Amino acid sequence: MTEDTYTASRPRLIAEVRVNEATLMLGDRHTLVARDLPQTVLERTLRRMDGATTLDRIVLDEPALPREAADELVASLDALGLIDDSALPAFRSGSEVILELEELIEARCETTIYRNPFWRTCLAANAPDELPQRLATGMVIENWHFLFRESYFDAPVLSYVPNTAVRLLLNEFFAEEYGHDEILLRSLAHVGLTYEDMQDAIPLPETMALCNALAYWAHNDPLFFFATLGLLEGQGMKEDSFIEACTRVGMDEAFVGPLRTHANINISACHGNLSRLIYQKIPAITEAEARRLKAQIPLFVDLYDAFYSGVWRHYTADAPLLRRVSEL
Repeated sequence: MTEDTYTASRPRLIAEVRVNEATLMLGDRHTLVARDLPQTVLERTLRRMDGATTLDRIVLDEPALPREAADELVASLDALGLIDDSALPAFRSGSEVILELEELIEARCETTIYRNPFWRTCLAANAPDELPQRLATGMVIENWHFLFRESYFDAPVLSYVPNTAVRLLLNEFFAEEYGHDEILLRSLAHVGLTYEDMQDAIPLPETMALCNALAYWAHNDPLFFFATLGLLEGQGMKEDSFIEACTRVGMDEAFVGPLRTHANINISACHGNLSRLIYQKIPAITEAEARRLKAQIPLFVDLYDAFYSGVWRHYTADAPLLRRVSEL
């Protein structure tokens, strides 16, 4: 069995057991034939599946019943819908799980994003030549592409069915996020880029990779998608290091101002706390789910790191500012 295979620990048979000469009847529809086990052993095993006795105890009391055979019997009965389990699977609260996920995210960021040349440049920049306008513009271009496609990954979770409180939080967040790409357009307009230019532009492969991964998680694993929102929205951030760098090196307020407006909206609305707020509304997450969530953290952080690396490589190189569809 795999680590996450679930076997009822206190199985409860929900069908009546009736004995024939060579078979056992389970309810009116199912016949059980004892091939490798004595029928009497099989009958006793089934009758002890009362929801109070553990499977371990049943196996211990029946020397002729191998554990593997007991597990296969329970799995077969469960597949037929004949087994219930009175024991709860191991679980923890959403609040506890998100703290562990955040620790893993932070640890991964220490070896990736925090060492990324883009962010090291922003943190060290104090003079105009230490943060080129082209690199700053490139960051805004890719951020615009990301925000313009935000519906790819936000829209799938707006109808999140399992939890009404979570659904309300997500819809409130989306309403506050809507139109943020238009704020960034004001910065791009200052450097001569129009909406038509951006519509003609192709995002970097790393930008689309991040968008596509988030869209996949939003569609197929919303619980993990919720865990990504804290980092994406700047959890714990009181000021944006990129915007502060642009200010220190003396970039025009017409370029920096809209960026600051966008960042302040996120900070004042506490968007960086969204992952925690969502997980606080989730009463229970099984240990198996928690392991699955943790296993995906490195991929997510690495994709986000690749986004910044893509910005650094393309916009510090001698290449056209925009990758245009019309020039293909």
